[in-house]
Amino acid sequence: MASSLDSLLSKCTSLSLPHTKQLHAHLFTTGQFQLPISPSRSKLLELYALSLGKLSFAILAFTQIRTPSTNDWNAIIRGFIQSPNPTNAFAWYKSMISKSRKVDALTCSFVLKACARVLARLESIQIHTHIVRKGFIADALLGTTLLDVYAKVGDIDSAEKVFDEMVKRDIASWNALISGFAQWSKPTEALSLFNRMEIDGFKPNEISVLGALSACAQLGDFKRGEKIHGYIKDDRLDMNAQVCNAVIDMYAKCGFVDKAYLVFESMSCKKDIVTWNTMIMAFAMHGEGCKALELFEKMDQSGVNPDDVSYLAVLCACNHGGLVEEGFRLFNSMEKCGVKPNVKHYGSVVDLLGRAGRLHEAYDIVNSMPTMPDIVLWQTLLGASRTHRNLQAGIAQIHEEPPISSDFYVFSSK
Repeated sequence: MASSLDSLLSKCTSLSLPHTKQLHAHLFTTGQFQLPISPSRSKLLELYALSLGKLSFAILAFTQIRTPSTNDWNAIIRGFIQSPNPTNAFAWYKSMISKSRKVDALTCSFVLKACARVLARLESIQIHTHIVRKGFIADALLGTTLLDVYAKVGDIDSAEKVFDEMVKRDIASWNALISGFAQWSKPTEALSLFNRMEIDGFKPNEISVLGALSACAQLGDFKRGEKIHGYIKDDRLDMNAQVCNAVIDMYAKCGFVDKAYLVFESMSCKKDIVTWNTMIMAFAMHGEGCKALELFEKMDQSGVNPDDVSYLAVLCACNHGGLVEEGFRLFNSMEKCGVKPNVKHYGSVVDLLGRAGRLHEAYDIVNSMPTMPDIVLWQTLLGASRTHRNLQAGIAQIHEEPPISSDFYVFSSK
C-alpha cells in the first residue's frame, strides 16, 4: 500500500488544501508518517510548502516527525527559497548539520538558491566549503548553482574559479558565467566565453544570447551584436520577447536606433511592457523626442498601460528634445493614470522646466513633492538658475520658502 501511494504521489504536482490534509491524516492513521524514510511524507511537506504556499503547515507537520529524513529537511528548505524569508533556509541547514542529519547535494543546492535570492555571499562561501568537504563538487548541477550564486553576489573571480574546476559542464554552467561577466561589467570576458562555448560544441540558447547581447551593448560592438542577431533569427530565438528586447537595446546602445525600431516593428512575438519601454528609451537616448511621444501614445492605444519606467523614458525624451509642454502635460497626467511619480520623474521634469527657464514652475514642482527633495534636485534647479543667469534670484526664491533639507544650503553656499 505504501509503495503504491509513493508511486502515485511522485507523479502528483499539486493537490487542493483539503485533499492534502486528507493525505496528511491518512499517513498518520496508517503509521506511514513515522517511518524512517517515507517518500509520501516528504511529498506531503512539498505540497504544503511549495504547491500550496503553506510553509507554516509544512513546518508544523515537520515538527511532528520523530526522525526526519534528508528529503523531509530538503522540502522545508525548498519552501524557504520562495518565502519572504529565504535566509531561514541557511538557518535550517545549520540546524540540520548540528543535529548530524545527512546532507546531500540537493540540500546544498537548495540552500545556495536561497542565498542567491538575498545575495548572501558569506553564507555561500561556508556552503562551498561544506560542498568540497563532502565531495559534492563533482555534481554538475550543484557546481552550476554555486557559480551562479557567486556571479549574482558579484564575486566573479570565485565564479570563474568554480567554472574552471568543474569536471562536467552543461549549458546552464556556461550561461551562468556569461551572464555574470555581462552583469558585472566584464563584457569582453563575456563575449570570449560565448565564443569558447560555441567552439566546445554547446549551442547557445535564449539565456546565452541575452548575456552576449548585453556585452555587445556595453562595448558598442555593433558587428558582433549583428552577428548574434543573425544567429537568433536563424534559430528562431526571436520568438522570445525578452530576447527581442535585448536586441532592441543592443542596437540602440550601439547607435543604430533605426535598426532597433525595425526589430521592434517586425517582432512576431507579443510585445510586453519592457519592449515598449526599451524602444521609447532608445528614441530618448538618440534625441528623437517626437518619435518617443508617438510611440508612447501608440502603446497606450494598443492596450498596454504605461508604468513608471514608461513615463520616465518619455520624460527623458521630452527633456532631450526640448518638448517642454508635452513633458509637463505627461508629468501632470501620471497620477490620473494610476502611476505615482518618484524622485526620478520629479528630477526629469524639474530639469525640463529649468532648461526652458521656467524656474518658478520648477520650484513649485520641487515644493510639491511628497518626500524630501534630495541634493540632486537642488543642483538641477540651481544649475538652471545659473544657466539663465538668475542664480541669486533662484536662491532668493527658494529662501522665501526654505527647503527642509540642509543639503540645499551646503550646495548654494559653494
